[in-house]
Amino acid sequence: MTSPVSPASPTTRRWPWPLLLLALCAALAVGLAGWHYFTATDAVLPLRPVAQLTPVPTTVAEVAVGLARLPVQANGYLVTQTYDVAGPFLRPGAALGLVALLGVALAYFLAAVSPLSRLYFVAAMALVIFLLMSLNADLLGVFVVGRQYVLLLSLALLVGPAYYFHAFRPEVPFTTRLGTFAALVTGLGLLLFLRNPNPADYTALHLSAYFTTAGAVAFALLVLWVAFENVHGLLWLNTQADTPAGRYGLWPFLLASLLYLGALLLYYLNQNQLLVLPGLYLDPYLLLLPAVVVAWLGQERRAAALPDGVPPGAAATLLLVLTLLATGTLGYALATANDPLLQAGRDFTALALLGVGGAFLVYVLLNFGPLLRQKKAVHRVVFQPRRFPFYAMYALGIVAVVGVSMRNNFFVLDQVQAGSFNNLGDLARLESELTPDDMSRALLAERYYAESDVLDQHNHKASLGRAALYRFRLQRQNEINILRRALERRPSPRISLRLAALYNESQDFFDRLAVLQDGLKANPANAALNADLAQLYSRSTLTDSVARYRARAAAAEPNNPMLAANELAYRIRQQDWAGAAELAKDAPADAPAFQANALLLAQLTGHAPAAMPLPDTTQSLDDARFARLYHNALSRAARHDTMLLALLPALAANPANAPFLDQLTLLRAFTQHYGGRPVAAQQALLPLASGSGAGAAYYQQLQGLWLLDQGLPAPAAARLQEARENGASSAVLPLSYALALSGQPDSARQVVGRGPAGAAARLLQAALQPELRTTYAQAPDSVKTQYLVLRGDELPASDLLPAAVSVTAAPLQATALLAQLPRALEAGQLDAVRAALTRVAPPVGAAGASAWNVLRGELYARGRQWPQLRELVQKGTFTGFDTYQRLYFRAALAEAAKQPAEAGRLYAQLVQQAPFVENGLVAAAAFHARREEFPAAYDVLLRGVEYNPQSVPLLKAYVLAAVPVGLVEYAQAPLYRLGTLLSAADYGTFRKEYDAALAARKASWN
Repeated sequence: MTSPVSPASPTTRRWPWPLLLLALCAALAVGLAGWHYFTATDAVLPLRPVAQLTPVPTTVAEVAVGLARLPVQANGYLVTQTYDVAGPFLRPGAALGLVALLGVALAYFLAAVSPLSRLYFVAAMALVIFLLMSLNADLLGVFVVGRQYVLLLSLALLVGPAYYFHAFRPEVPFTTRLGTFAALVTGLGLLLFLRNPNPADYTALHLSAYFTTAGAVAFALLVLWVAFENVHGLLWLNTQADTPAGRYGLWPFLLASLLYLGALLLYYLNQNQLLVLPGLYLDPYLLLLPAVVVAWLGQERRAAALPDGVPPGAAATLLLVLTLLATGTLGYALATANDPLLQAGRDFTALALLGVGGAFLVYVLLNFGPLLRQKKAVHRVVFQPRRFPFYAMYALGIVAVVGVSMRNNFFVLDQVQAGSFNNLGDLARLESELTPDDMSRALLAERYYAESDVLDQHNHKASLGRAALYRFRLQRQNEINILRRALERRPSPRISLRLAALYNESQDFFDRLAVLQDGLKANPANAALNADLAQLYSRSTLTDSVARYRARAAAAEPNNPMLAANELAYRIRQQDWAGAAELAKDAPADAPAFQANALLLAQLTGHAPAAMPLPDTTQSLDDARFARLYHNALSRAARHDTMLLALLPALAANPANAPFLDQLTLLRAFTQHYGGRPVAAQQALLPLASGSGAGAAYYQQLQGLWLLDQGLPAPAAARLQEARENGASSAVLPLSYALALSGQPDSARQVVGRGPAGAAARLLQAALQPELRTTYAQAPDSVKTQYLVLRGDELPASDLLPAAVSVTAAPLQATALLAQLPRALEAGQLDAVRAALTRVAPPVGAAGASAWNVLRGELYARGRQWPQLRELVQKGTFTGFDTYQRLYFRAALAEAAKQPAEAGRLYAQLVQQAPFVENGLVAAAAFHARREEFPAAYDVLLRGVEYNPQSVPLLKAYVLAAVPVGLVEYAQAPLYRLGTLLSAADYGTFRKEYDAALAARKASWN
């Protein structure tokens, strides 16, 4: 009989490569188990911040109407965050790792046991058959469901060659046997994964779930194998010195062993819990690792205690195989947070270490007590007893373990079964996720979890699995009930946080408070619980409680950006502007919630915001990222920055951003309007403003304010009236101004009288007084100015400019002149306008000269002063919507310079981008008419009338332009509208002009 590969010699340390490979796999399994020991909770039940957005009205910009400043408001969002727990997530990756380790262990096990004696070989094959049967691989549907073809094939491929090597070819080298079984196991694995119709994740979860019981057996065998090794290690430490003077003898060994066994006894008697140091509890798994190490290092001495049919090389290989299987099983239980299995492993490990370790201590004292008193090197002969046999020691220890387990009704077996049901529940839950329309799989998963709950009452794995199913079916109360029962079993910060997150209604304040306080009793230093409790108290007036729990959370996690975001939000809510500004200086990197609040603070206080990176359009928005983008976009829009305009459509096109679609559209409209594209902004808002609810009212009011900003009071009044009728009370004042500017002072006076009082409303009421026309000279400058802005066209032509000059205060006089000069231009008072501009207007390149330059340009265009107009276009300042006036002036200059192509291009650009520029559109239509391009002239004016249907100049030009193109019937409605807008004399004059054009048109046909 050829022995399996021999273990490494402790002196030469030469490892045969098969054993080295197996040792590396075992070390990898131990490392993965250690990794999952520390990280599994975060992977299965990750903490996730949940943002709450509290609307805060902010003023983004203002629309100036004379001395009044009408605010353009939008909701900012104050971002606070609390914790929630996602999951429990399935771990198919860990399942794949366990299946891979199982394949390696199976190949080595078959290669190691095939040369053993008949009795041990049969026992080993029985274990293999038990394993293959327990996997239930036929349920995967590789061949036919319900037929055990996979099991038969597995037995033929694995047990058959093993028997062949055992019975007929025992001399075959270990490497050959290992290669053969590795190829067979690999082929069988590929068959299972590639042949069955299920995804690889499902296959891995299936195999790992059904491997649970076999893995528990492997874990128990390893624990029993090494259960006494820690006491053995203490013996070695006491007797390993080269001279008796360096050895400790009997009493130190006895004291150390009793301390070790006493700690295990206290752990058992204290219901499997022992506080070693403050915050540090005994975990039997940590005692298992040194036991395995001592067993490996002492296997050469232990060879004397091996049965005759088991060579030392086979024992070393089997020890590594058991270590591989046990740590793989333990690692998967850790990775899935399967607490019944983990607790069963801890309980059994502690009991076995105590029972077998105590028996080994008796064994050592009975056999080698006198030698220990003489400080002999007992560790060298510890497996060569003279009085009390080694197997008797094992029998005594195992009897003790079985006796205690019997007293506990073998509860550890129930825990293992509960853990197996949990894994089967995970498997069924994965099936339900793959086939969401099939409720039977979800019900089966719930049944598995319920069976686990019966065997190990209210275990957290089953409770969380059922809670996940209830959450998917939106059964909030069921989820609350199952999580409450789980906390009755034992406290868990994650479950407390999840349960607290379910109490998210205003009436749930005290329920949430009770859950968080109970969680803190068991985990007083938990940062998430303290942070959530501080945030909960911030909804009350208990500021000292807010400070206390926030300080405790910061002490546990000093650099947590969520705490900083909540603190900044709290200071903003308390209007502690100085404290908030101080805190906002130290903005954490990549903290969207904090940055969103810092941007909101800058918006509320009028300070310059910090620079923010552009959003990544490939990432989906969450609440915090959306708030940061929202505030950043509003801030950029107010600064006329259009950088985000190219990114917002891509964000809106992402299906994951559907909850924020309306707000993204609003941001696009803000960016377009204040970026110089007001027509596009109006079109963007149109779908949002179509409706009759309170939401539509806000967008209608915004449209009205922006139309007022473009100098279109009549369309603005129509939109603002819609907003008012739909419940927007803040639309009253803008509507009153729009009506006054539209020549409806009586209606404006009635509307403002029904609205809220304020300085702007009182100024408007004073300016709208009917007797002000006769008492103008005695009115204050502010009332005079506002009167001229709103009603200056009521004055006789001779009084237009003198009335403005009579305002004594320089800033107010400038405002009055800007209102009256366009009216004087319409009245043909070019010389008076020129004189006023020369006297009052700032230089053409000054920062505030834009509105004055528009008047200069119109004056030059009317007077055909092309050199002066060209110099103005080149050197003058034009800002905001006045840039379109410069575009009109450029087109007029091109037309005057006999450049029809350039003039046509500029006029077309003006018509497309700025149909609100009345003088520009009238000039563009006249340009086409002079070139006898009558359809083009008609189209220009049609666009202008559609955008501004109450403009008298556009309506006049449109009615006249309809004659040469033969669309007289389309001019009847505009003609009637002119009759309502013009005085009788003015309408009679225009009607004569229209009749003359119509007569000329008829004459041309004759």
